[in-house]
Amino acid sequence: MLTADQKPLLRNEMKRRRAAFAQGSPLAGDMLAEIACDALDERREWPDKDAIIAGYWPIQSEINPFPLLQIFEERGYGLALPCLMEEGEGFRMIFRRFSLGDDLVSGPFDIHQPADDADEIAPDMVLLPLLAFDEQGWRLGYGGGYYDRVLARLRAQKDVKGYGIVFSGQQFAEIPFEVHDKPLDGLFTEQGVIPLRSKV
Repeated sequence: MLTADQKPLLRNEMKRRRAAFAQGSPLAGDMLAEIACDALDERREWPDKDAIIAGYWPIQSEINPFPLLQIFEERGYGLALPCLMEEGEGFRMIFRRFSLGDDLVSGPFDIHQPADDADEIAPDMVLLPLLAFDEQGWRLGYGGGYYDRVLARLRAQKDVKGYGIVFSGQQFAEIPFEVHDKPLDGLFTEQGVIPLRSKV
């Protein structure tokens, strides 16, 4: 079993693996959106009509979630994007309302995010990038803990679903998790929707 101390090594390996998947599937975002929507239709698992869906601005070899966000918006859902706000010596993640076509600003780590005058909002579903996942719903991120902390805050207020946007090949046998880690509810992949949730 891998330990938390081995996470940096696993991150490096999964960055290389994801980059290879992305190079081999340059239109992965479009393919994922189409297949995911077909699966949601078949399972009748679309969120409630008044739900707010949060995406992310893709960097490195992350799958582009905007084709899926476009379908959500076309179906009448509100959208949001994460913003990193300065807090102490670090950053705090919040979400601000967003519509496709809105002007964005460059935030920390050169990630594009809504401007400060956009309304802060609590989404009902959070689509998030990751490096690896296991069948229990544990995810491997970049180590900053931003999504774990924001999901903890949101889930203290209401039932918020967290779905990874990921290549199916990013699955790992077992992801080491710590007490502050928050499990995923499911995954959108180029092979369809995978429902998950750790029982731990």
